[in-house]
Amino acid sequence: MIGCSSGNLHDSDHFLKVYAFAKTIGEREGLDGETQTALETAAVLHDIACSLCRER
Repeated sequence: MIGCSSGNLHDSDHFLKVYAFAKTIGEREGLDGETQTALETAAVLHDIACSLCRER
C-alpha cells in the first residue's frame, strides 16, 4: 500500500494509522486468528483505489 501511494505522505500516514488502530482494537477485543487476519487485511486494503481516483 505504501508503494502504491506514490510518495504521498498523507496517504502513507493514514494507512499506517488505520492498520495500527485496527490491529490493536482486534487484539484488545480478543478476535480469533481468522477474524483478526480479515480485519487487518481490510485495514490494509480499505483505500487501495484512492490514488487511481485522484487520477480521474
